[in-house]
Amino acid sequence: MNIPPDKPHAVCARCQQSGVKFATTWPEGRICRRCYQRATRIHGACISCGTTRLLPGLIDGEPACVDCADIPKDFRCTRCGREDEPVRRGLCAHCCLTDDLSGLLAGDDGDISPIVRPLFDALSTQTLARSATIWLTINPAAKQLLRDLATGAAPLTHDTFTTHPSPEKVLFLRQLCIEHGLLERVNFDIERFQAWVDQMTAAEPASEARLIRQFARWVHLQRMHALDAAGKMRKGTFLSAKQSTSTAIGFLRHLRERGHTPSECVQADVDDWLTGGPTTRSLARTFVRWGVKNGHIASVEFPYRVAKTQPIITQQQRVQHLRTLLNTHVESETAEQVAGMLFLLYAQPLTRIARMRLSQVADAGDRLTVAITADELVVPTPFDEIVRAHLRDLPNTNTSAHRNSQWLFPGARPGEPMHQSTMMNKLRDRGIDLRGARNAALRTLVLEMPAPIVADSLGYSYNVTDRHRAAAGAIHTDYVGRRATSRK
Repeated sequence: MNIPPDKPHAVCARCQQSGVKFATTWPEGRICRRCYQRATRIHGACISCGTTRLLPGLIDGEPACVDCADIPKDFRCTRCGREDEPVRRGLCAHCCLTDDLSGLLAGDDGDISPIVRPLFDALSTQTLARSATIWLTINPAAKQLLRDLATGAAPLTHDTFTTHPSPEKVLFLRQLCIEHGLLERVNFDIERFQAWVDQMTAAEPASEARLIRQFARWVHLQRMHALDAAGKMRKGTFLSAKQSTSTAIGFLRHLRERGHTPSECVQADVDDWLTGGPTTRSLARTFVRWGVKNGHIASVEFPYRVAKTQPIITQQQRVQHLRTLLNTHVESETAEQVAGMLFLLYAQPLTRIARMRLSQVADAGDRLTVAITADELVVPTPFDEIVRAHLRDLPNTNTSAHRNSQWLFPGARPGEPMHQSTMMNKLRDRGIDLRGARNAALRTLVLEMPAPIVADSLGYSYNVTDRHRAAAGAIHTDYVGRRATSRK
């Protein structure tokens, strides 16, 4: 029952908050609505009797079952017997969700439509039933489309989703259909890039818009499709294609402001473009060279950009970041810890870490290995225990978003891994300079091992590891070592 806060001094026995609405009274005192909901959603082993069940009570600050905590309440569902927070009429969230879905996804004969049966099974059996209920409640567009699919009012095709009045609102449903085999897989990054190009060129002059679309199609989209067919399409490909196309649009605007068309471009236009703005303007090089090659832009030179500085943190700072990952007093998710470890120990780009698969980690009991390339790298203690803890409790696996996910970092989107931006933000929040930390890790690795071995084991080119070895002064060290050996 819900009891309003009738006494100003009344406080919740759990959170000690006053001025709240109370849900019930237990042996420990009055419990507010929020604490009641939290308590009735905890499952595990009781601190007192060891039985695995619902743990709404507290004994010495630890979760306990209703019997051991002397809570006079039976939380068992009147239909399925599951111990859980009652949602309505004595039914648990799972039974309520099943009832709701049965009505929503019924065909003309009253039975669950075979078209959407896999979705019904996935949603009704997911561990966190409330999340599905909330999703349907706050997303009427997805709920209505589910109904239309079940009754045949809308065909189950990709076009139904892409032509929907609010495609973003039904995107999650579309991804669910793909994850559970109702629609063939598509590469959403390729689809997003195509839509983004159309949006970005809509306000540009017709001739320039046509040129940008040709560039996007024959350079970026062609490469994306080839990588996707080979299973090598990465999020970074999509992001770099957007950045390259954005700078191409900016370069054409620059020419227009100088009164020149692409065919009238002169070297001074390029030089002014490169010196009159940020270093990211150098990314227009791909577009200009493509335009020159295909006769769209007059013959000009567009030089490579050479980085003048290379950010790097000290090894002491890197070690401190690693220690923070091991600090159990710092609240963090295992996904964040494992991603940080792979980043700081093995200098792996977060775009690559985000798309790692479970098959790349092997636990032999006495040692745990991770394979970035074909080589297996032993994860040192105590970082191996962090990885094991992560494997025992993978994120985003308690809903229907993932059927048989093979991602090491399952994301919130159905069938998709965690977005690298999520990892980047979490590590930046820890105060980690991402570029500086990765350079520091590479610098250490090339000093400890030959640069070619680092390149082969960690997926870098020989040129990259050679540059880091040279920057670390290792070439001079090798020279001294060879001299010392020759004198013996």
